[in-house]
Amino acid sequence: MALTVDKLINEERFSGDNAIQFLLYLPFGVCLLVFRIFLALILWVASIILPNKSAVRQMLSTLACWTFGVYVKVKGTRDPRCSVMVANYVSCLDSLAASHVLGTISLRKWKVPPFFASTLGIRNAAQFVRKQHFAECPSKPVLLQPEGGPTNGRGLLKFTDWPFPVGNRVQPVAIRVDRMFTNVSVHRAGPSGQFPWSDALWFLASPVTVFTLRLLPPLRDTDDDGDMPELARNAIADALQVEKTDFKYEELRIVRRRPRPTRAAGPEGSEAARLAQQVKEVLPAVPMRDILRDLASTRSVDVTITNFLEGVTPYTPEAAPRPSPSTSSPAPRYVVPVPTGSFPKSAKERQLSFQERKAQMIAEARKRYIEKHGLNVALNNC
Repeated sequence: MALTVDKLINEERFSGDNAIQFLLYLPFGVCLLVFRIFLALILWVASIILPNKSAVRQMLSTLACWTFGVYVKVKGTRDPRCSVMVANYVSCLDSLAASHVLGTISLRKWKVPPFFASTLGIRNAAQFVRKQHFAECPSKPVLLQPEGGPTNGRGLLKFTDWPFPVGNRVQPVAIRVDRMFTNVSVHRAGPSGQFPWSDALWFLASPVTVFTLRLLPPLRDTDDDGDMPELARNAIADALQVEKTDFKYEELRIVRRRPRPTRAAGPEGSEAARLAQQVKEVLPAVPMRDILRDLASTRSVDVTITNFLEGVTPYTPEAAPRPSPSTSSPAPRYVVPVPTGSFPKSAKERQLSFQERKAQMIAEARKRYIEKHGLNVALNNC
């Protein structure tokens, strides 16, 4: 199943199947929220009056984990020669989990109080603009999350390549977060640089949030720095068993900010009609209104065709038009492959299956075009 932008974000906070269990837990969650707010006040006072030493920072990090109900599990070993660690982006407290167990420093542009940023292991990105900052302190590696923003973990966004030339050895880290009842992050198209306080509030009310950090084998710097982002993304995607996408975080912010169009109008409507006509030529049985509705979220002809073929987007087939009485020969029929019902487990198999279906649909569309216009082209070359 091809991933679209709207499938990479959560709009609903509740994630459980049994709402009764969540309602029974709700009174306890409110009491836990009040208690943890009291812990947060203690954390705030302690971060102001205590000296800035390593033992004190470790104690504040532990207190912050208790406050937010964060429990961290680590798999694998850290390479002490790596001054840069690259991870996927899952929640607003990824930096706290990594700082607590790995002693990392995260680069953020959030507008948060200094004590709060220091407790979460966040530093100003302007302090690390030069390469020597990454190499001088390998005991405190820098954690980079090139996706730019959190997703729901179903896919991996496109990495930006700016962080990678700063270090000659990079260690990928695959982060997975599990929690009962509620989603860890819910997309909100807020101002850039604003800390997601609503997500952090649900950390306080949840019983426990388990972070699993899987440390992967380090990657060496190659002659071509442009290969490093893709190597790191491949390693993290394989460890998490998720698909890689070509979407950027800016597209996730835009998709929920604008309402879905209800009808085609103006230049954007003409473009949607053109794309819908391309889908209609390949899948003539699919109603045009269903095609337009799916294109509004996918913005891709190939992804929309795949959604209809695999049954991701349901539709009621239109009745085939009856042949004209003056037609001497029946119109050629084209068989559209039906969903097999099986879903490949690995991302590589899913990509191969998608390419096979795409090649088959292109061949069928070309054959139909040749027969429609009576071109003298051998069909076995299609």
